[in-house]
Amino acid sequence: MCRMRLIQKIILVLLLPIIGICDEDKRLHIYSPVPGLEPSKHYSFKIRSQGSSEWKEMFAFVTTCKSGGITNGVTANAYYWRLDKWSNTYVNFEILENAPIEIEISKLDGQPITSAVARPSHCVETCKVINGKAYVYLDKPALFSVDINGQMEEQNTGRINMKGWGNESFYSGPPIHTLTIFANPVIKDKPSKKDPKVLCVIPGQIPSSEGDWDIMYFLPGVHDIGACFRVHANKSYYIPGDALVYGTFNNEKMGSDGHNIRIYGHGTLSGERIPHPDCDIPVALEKDYWKYKPIDIRGAHNTKVEGITIVDSAMHSLMLISEYNPQKPTDICWVKIFTWRRNGDGINPFGNGLIEDCFIRTQDDCVYVNGRGIRRVVFWTDANGSAFVLSPIGNMQKQLLGNNIIVEDCDIIYSRSIFNTHKGGRVFNLRGAGRGAGGDNIIFRNIKVTDPRPTRSAFGILSAAPWQRHPNYEQSRGEGEIRNILFQNIDINARSIIGDHETLWGTKIAPIKGFIFDNVTISKELIDDINDFNHNNYVEDIKFR
Repeated sequence: MCRMRLIQKIILVLLLPIIGICDEDKRLHIYSPVPGLEPSKHYSFKIRSQGSSEWKEMFAFVTTCKSGGITNGVTANAYYWRLDKWSNTYVNFEILENAPIEIEISKLDGQPITSAVARPSHCVETCKVINGKAYVYLDKPALFSVDINGQMEEQNTGRINMKGWGNESFYSGPPIHTLTIFANPVIKDKPSKKDPKVLCVIPGQIPSSEGDWDIMYFLPGVHDIGACFRVHANKSYYIPGDALVYGTFNNEKMGSDGHNIRIYGHGTLSGERIPHPDCDIPVALEKDYWKYKPIDIRGAHNTKVEGITIVDSAMHSLMLISEYNPQKPTDICWVKIFTWRRNGDGINPFGNGLIEDCFIRTQDDCVYVNGRGIRRVVFWTDANGSAFVLSPIGNMQKQLLGNNIIVEDCDIIYSRSIFNTHKGGRVFNLRGAGRGAGGDNIIFRNIKVTDPRPTRSAFGILSAAPWQRHPNYEQSRGEGEIRNILFQNIDINARSIIGDHETLWGTKIAPIKGFIFDNVTISKELIDDINDFNHNNYVEDIKFR
């Protein structure tokens, strides 16, 4: 009898990481600790349904900026050294709509929490501090940060002076350890390990990319598939919340082999073990940069990336490349991205991508304005990069020109930068890149920039950049009028802390015309005159409502 009970206990222990932990009412699902992975040393988390007396521990992942040393003449693996040892701790779990929950956050350095601010604030019901711990209450899926002890809210963390490159011009305090909470919607079609069409991959195993299976299931634990793991059409790849996969996925640029692919789950895909191409040995050629991107799929019709967290990308994080065809959608939803390196961009939707309900914190550009739309996305930059890059204007597919690209209901919670007159680094940015006429089909509406201390201006729409260097620009856009972009209900909480000007800047061959600013406010002041912008003579017929 004792032996039988011992066997039963062993079976239970082995199954726990696989089945996760669910509340009896099935409204809340949390994942067990990741076998073989150390949790964050900065924060711990507990969760319970509101009204319950039973707290449950959540496993806390962490991603860290590691900038020590020099490789091939640049900072090791292209990490931003001013973010050295910064980190972000994060948790992933699932909840249903109208399922009230409570989360307890504790610091693990022995210090109390004295203040806690949720961003975006509309994602939660309440965030408060009680007896040195933070408590967050919510009742629906949401992706958000909680700023602890004013690390982001109460200090300038990027460049603090417009001029100079000495330490006195930058934040010089201790490394900042932030946290994010990802309350994901339930994935209702999780694969079964008993399904004969499911290939279960155990940690330490590098599976064949081909076979008589439909779904590749990375079992709980730490996996390393290396660079350039080949994905194929008509197959799915599932990473549960108790698995971490080091490596990159691509289809080797085979456009005929990128359709009907799904990469999903609440686990993590990490580029930490992938070198930046400029720091690889030998240094990679530009034509091979695609090999370093976490996900790069060509011909991605009816292809979807859902729920996963992508961390420490060596190059652009998520590239689903396909021509506009809404009947064969390319979708990105509930994806979370954290990068610490230059070229660690977020998402380019290309012609067919729809980006919804994502959280993007990058140290290069967040998203490119293209595709079928961008909705309900949270943005955050620390060292470099813009939230919305407008360089695709003039180079969009003809099918897109007859359809509006709507960017709506998005939040920019922190817009920080280490640069001053650099051509990028704004919320709305065109940096003298691209060529061709366009803009008529682009609509920005219901955008909130809540950062109380943004480093740069929100608007930096320039046909040639930086504007300070005219006429000897670093970069100038090719011929084509940029026209009629609509900015509607844009609420920008504060102006640049270094005095960077809101700027519209055209050129003779690429003038800016007909922009509409409808209920745009900065620091609670309505923008209603062209002189609210730094501008030149190639900016014309700007309208205000």
